[in-house]
Amino acid sequence: MNIPNYGSNDDDDIEDVDAIEVDVNLSEKIDKILNETDMFNKKNVEMVNIYFFYCINKSLDEYTKIVLPLKIGNLSKDDLLTNILKYRMYGGRRYNVNGIYAYQFDTDIKEFLQNNVCNLKEHKQVVDIKFDPMVELFQHYSSIFIVLNNEKTKHTRKKNENENEKGITPKRKSKTAKVA
Repeated sequence: MNIPNYGSNDDDDIEDVDAIEVDVNLSEKIDKILNETDMFNKKNVEMVNIYFFYCINKSLDEYTKIVLPLKIGNLSKDDLLTNILKYRMYGGRRYNVNGIYAYQFDTDIKEFLQNNVCNLKEHKQVVDIKFDPMVELFQHYSSIFIVLNNEKTKHTRKKNENENEKGITPKRKSKTAKVA
C-alpha cells in the first residue's frame, strides 16, 4: 500500500543540505582566519562599562554609564560597592539596588555561531566580578548592569488640625485663680 507523505517536502530537504554546507564552509573560513591572523587572540579584559538604570514605578527613567579599569580582569567587591553607593542618588532621589548583572562575550567564535548562548550572569549580592580573558576585539562589550528602583515614599502621620506650622500642638492654658 502506498501512503502519501504529507509531512515532508523535497524543498525542505534541499534547504537542510544547503544549511549544512553553509555551516561547514563558515567553519572552514573561521578556522582559516583563526590560524592565519591574531585578530581573535584572547587577552585580559582591561576596562568594564557599568550602566546604572534608574527605574521609577517599574519604568526606566534614566541611565548613567561609567567606565572603570580592571585589575587583572577583576572588579573588586569594594570598587563595585563604592560606585553603587556613589551613583545610587540621582536627580534628588535615592534608589535601591534591584539587580546586578554582568555580561561578557567570552565564548569561542565557532561555538557562538553554532549555539545561541546567553552570557548574562545575575549576581544576587555585591561580590568580586571576574572577567575571563577574551577576544580583544569584543572587550568593549564587557559590561555590568545595575538596576536601581526608587525608594518607596515614607508614610507620614496625619497632621492634626490643632498643630501649628512646625507640627507642635500648643499647650492648653491652665485655669488658675487670680489672687488679688
